[in-house]
Order: sequence, then C-alpha cells, then structure tokens
Amino acid sequence: MKNKALSTLMATAITATLVIPVSSASAATPLNQVNSYETQVAATKKVIGESVTIRNLTKDTVITSNGTFRVHKDLKSLFQTSNKTALTNARATIVVKNGQITDVTALTLNKAGTSKKSVYFDGGDADISGDLTVNADYVKIQDVSVDGQLIITNRVKKAITLDEVEVGDTITLKPIVTKKVNWLYVTLRDMKSADINLARTKVNVSSDQTLSKVDVVGKVTSFEVMSNVEKLTINVDKDFNLYGEGKIDQIVVKGGTKVALDSGHQVGNVQVDNKNVSVTLPIIDKKELNTLLASPPYVHVSVNGYDILTTDKWTTQAERNAFDSAVASARAVANNNSASQEQVKNAISQYKNALAVYQAAQKSGTKYGYGDKASLQSLINSVQYVTVSWDGSNVPYNTPWTTQTERNAIESAVSSAQSVVNNYYATQTDIANAINNLNNAIWTYKSAYKYGNNGYVDKTNLQSLVNYAYSVRVTVSENGAGLTSGTLYTTQREWDDFNSAISYAERITSNSNSSQYDVSSATEYLNNAISIYRGQYKSAN
Repeated sequence: MKNKALSTLMATAITATLVIPVSSASAATPLNQVNSYETQVAATKKVIGESVTIRNLTKDTVITSNGTFRVHKDLKSLFQTSNKTALTNARATIVVKNGQITDVTALTLNKAGTSKKSVYFDGGDADISGDLTVNADYVKIQDVSVDGQLIITNRVKKAITLDEVEVGDTITLKPIVTKKVNWLYVTLRDMKSADINLARTKVNVSSDQTLSKVDVVGKVTSFEVMSNVEKLTINVDKDFNLYGEGKIDQIVVKGGTKVALDSGHQVGNVQVDNKNVSVTLPIIDKKELNTLLASPPYVHVSVNGYDILTTDKWTTQAERNAFDSAVASARAVANNNSASQEQVKNAISQYKNALAVYQAAQKSGTKYGYGDKASLQSLINSVQYVTVSWDGSNVPYNTPWTTQTERNAIESAVSSAQSVVNNYYATQTDIANAINNLNNAIWTYKSAYKYGNNGYVDKTNLQSLVNYAYSVRVTVSENGAGLTSGTLYTTQREWDDFNSAISYAERITSNSNSSQYDVSSATEYLNNAISIYRGQYKSAN
C-alpha cells in the first residue's frame, strides 16, 4: 500500500511536505506514512501543515483524505463550492486548529479542462501562504494571492490562464523532457509586476501588463513573449531563439551558444555578459523612416504668397524652419547606427507630427502663371478695386482704400493686359509679359492699401475722464460741522451738479450711436465741471 501510494505521488509530481500533529480527524493512516516519507525525500523544502487530498466540498466544510474540516472565514472563498471541480483530487497542505482549516501553505491543482471548456479556480481574493502548483491542462486561475511560487509543471501542455493572481515569488515553468514539445500558451491578465522563471522550451507568454523580469534558463531553445518586459535574462545551455513583439527595456545574455534576438520587439539595450555567446542583435527597421526622409514634401517660402503661383503652395520662413528642424532630427536618428527601435519609432512619430503642422500651415499662392490668354483673362478678372480717398476720412472704419494715383496705376496695368487679350496677333511672349506685369501691379496695388477711420468713435479719453471725475469727489456737508479738521467738502447742491455732469458723460460713452462730436463735447463739458467742482472745495475747521 505504501509503495503504491508513493508511486502515485511521484507520478503526479507532488511536492513533499512536513507533517505535524493536528486534530483527531487526521489520525494515522497509510497516507500519513506516505507524507512522512515525503518529508524525508524532500527535506530541502519544508512546508508546515498537514498534506491531504481534497475529495469534496460542501457549503461549510472540506472533505479530505484525512477527514472533514470546517473552514476559517478568511479561506471561505478559496473553498467555495464553485471551485469543486477545480479542487477535485487536489493536493493541499493545510494547517488545522480545533477542526478548522486556518491556513493553506501549499496547493496543487490536478483537475484538467479541455480546449472547449477550461477548469476555473476562483480564489475570491483569498491567500495561499506558500506555493500554488498547477499540474493539469486548460486551467484558469483568478483572484488569488500566492505568497510563494506559482509553479506550472510539465503536465500543463497546451494552455493556462492567470487572471489577477498576485504572486509573491516567481511564476515558475518547469522543464519538459519529451522529444516532441508543443507550444504552451500562458495568458496573463492584470498581473502586476510578474516575474517569470522559464525552464521550459516553446512557451508563449502574453500579458496585458508589463512583465518585470523574465529569466530563461536551462535547455530552453525557443521563447515567445507578446508583451512589454522590463528585463529579460537569457542563460541557456545551447542555441536560443526569441520571438514575439512588444517593448523590452533590457536584455542580458549570460549563457548559450547562438542566441538570436532578431524578433519583432523594440529593444532598448542588449548586454552580453558571456563573450563566448554568438548573439544576433535585434534588427532595427528604418525602412519607413528612410522612406519619409527620402523626399520631404517642401513647398515654396513667401512673405504673403503674392509671388507664388495659384497652383502652388507656400509657407512662411518660420514655418519652413520648424519643419526643417524635425527633418534634421529624424535624419540624425536614421544615420545613427546605434539607434534603438524605440528611437526610430519616436523619430517617425515626431516627423509625422511636424509634417501635419507644416501641411496645415500651407496656403495657395495668388500669382497667376504664364500660359494662354485664358490665364491672363482670369488674372484680369481677379483684380478687386477698393475705395479711392484723399486721406481716408470719408472711408468707413477699417475699410481698405488707396489714392487716385495708386488706383490709376492698377487700372493702367489692367488695361494693358486686356489689350493683349484682345490682340489676335499677341504672341506667347506678349502674354507671359502681360501676366508678369499685371502680377507685379497687383502686388504693388495691394501693398498700397490703407484703412479708413470714418465711423470710428474714440471714447477712450472720455471714459478715462469719467473715472478721474469719480476720484475727485469729496464729502458732502453744508458747513463742515462734525468733520475732522482739514477734511475737504462741498455742499449737496454743488455735489449734485457735479454728479449730473458725470452722468451725462457716462450716457455718451454707453451710447453706441454717439458721434465723435458728441464725445468731444461731453469731454469738454466734463472737464469744465471738474474745474468748477474742485474750485468749490472747502476745508473743515
């Protein structure tokens, strides 16, 4: 019986544990003898507690090979009936006090699922104070804290999922010794700061969180990681290939024969500690960056676009300089043989952002090109005349105007251009010259624009005078009685007269229909009122 139990134990790769005396429910049995033997053969790792096989779960109890026990409230979620399938024939090391399980110091899950239906184990945020070992395929574990290691044995051959599992030590993948090894897919979800010790080859790890540390050791020849990794250490026996994508901040190579790191990852730094290892470094893909830099889409530089054809685009020199700076920075990365993939990616992003800004700033020119009579006629038709004035006083506020002389010049240029259009025998040179002359005349005409001021009423001085008037008002008193000696005052009538002048000025400033004459008159009136009012100041005795 003892030998049979021991054989079963070894076949399922169960870690031995230390047995201590517990309740009467765990009286000596052949299984206890096996447990004692386990302690002897695995003395390097002693786990406090009683090793049992879980047979069944009820609402309040756990039925084990050593008896039936109640469960402490902190462990209720671990042994909830929804976990019955996952815990069937599971091996657990438990601490029992007064017939109640108060701690779980080790747990091994032996129940496998299928590719169509996984076995779920939900810890409900409970804590396992030692190691959690997964010894079966297609298991999904969630919401449990593991103080020790989370061990994935070689019996897990296809897939395992860990969701919000907090592991105090490492996620350890044990080696597999069979000749034919299929890929094992390990999915990690919401695993904060996960550390992985990988001794098994052909493992695909995907994670939605950054992995803190991954140590690849032993006979591992292939590893695929589909996530970001802070530090990847490779210390293998022979050849090794890295696959996957994501960002790896640092790779340290300590052992191996030929180590190929030319995966799809963006690698920040590669450190080779063992110079005997032949390392194939990550390939830095600069194809997109070089394509962008091959021919930056520059346009013309102009002050106002008058010298740029209507069919062309232009920007100011400042806008061109800003884009030039981005191009130069990107080109520096492209020419840097030591640039990382991350630097290349950032250079591409910064170039594209600068290009978007540059293109948004581009405007169409206003100069018509050299062509046929239709182009010349279009240029003639584009001329827009503005008001003629001597000094702009009769021109509405902010409306463009020119002098008669300036108007005559553009009209003469238009007339000359029109005569070329009307000339049946005009040559291509005549047309080109006419277009050039008219473009120049248009530029000169627009440069001569001035803006009218008629209708603009400046109330600034009047408003300032109103503010000043308020500041010079003094105390009201008929004879100064009761006032502190030296206090200035006027009579109520004098104060009222002055306030009336202020109110009149305020009505003028707030009236949108007030003319400049109204404003000037109100300013003069208020100035006089201030002078009279201040002349009426009296000083209390």
